Amino acid sequence: MKICKGLAGVVGASGLALLLSTSLTAAPQDYGRNNAVYRADRISTQGRISSISREGDRYLIRLDHGNYDYWVPVSTMGARSLQIGAPVRLSGLVAGDLVNVDLVAAANEPYYTADPNYVAVPYGTSGWMTGTVQNLNRHMGYLTIREDTSGALVKIDVRHMDRGRPVSVWRIRPGDRITINGSWEKRDTFDATRIEY
Repeated sequence: MKICKGLAGVVGASGLALLLSTSLTAAPQDYGRNNAVYRADRISTQGRISSISREGDRYLIRLDHGNYDYWVPVSTMGARSLQIGAPVRLSGLVAGDLVNVDLVAAANEPYYTADPNYVAVPYGTSGWMTGTVQNLNRHMGYLTIREDTSGALVKIDVRHMDRGRPVSVWRIRPGDRITINGSWEKRDTFDATRIEY
């Protein structure tokens, strides 16, 4: 009887361990907005590829705007055959002047228009905000975007931008999608230090 109870305990424990490990490895990964967590160092931007080269186990991509180098692991690139001039969304973590990319989406893919990792910058903090330009007021030094997640209109104050990394803000047009780094000035105004578009 002791052997039977001991065997039942081992079988039960093994079965539970197997069940738990199966559910962890078999669970599909959900990259939906409900699971995304805000990170001040995350950028999500769109552009056209101006250069692309494979360097070991990753690709180095530059876009037609901004000053970042985007490092994309071969596994993240997948079977995509991206070429110079192709429109793409790149999302990842900023480290100095490079971005470690964890999401790539070509123009015909769902995540191109809606990055599941993007979370709006909470009021009172700083970070990267993404949206579509609605209008510009050059005289007052701001533009207005419709922020991607909430759909709210946000005034972007461009008077304090980092002049060491100039972007010709006034070449931006309504309808352009831009990504802005900065912090909240007031509840409806975001103070830009850098813009990628």
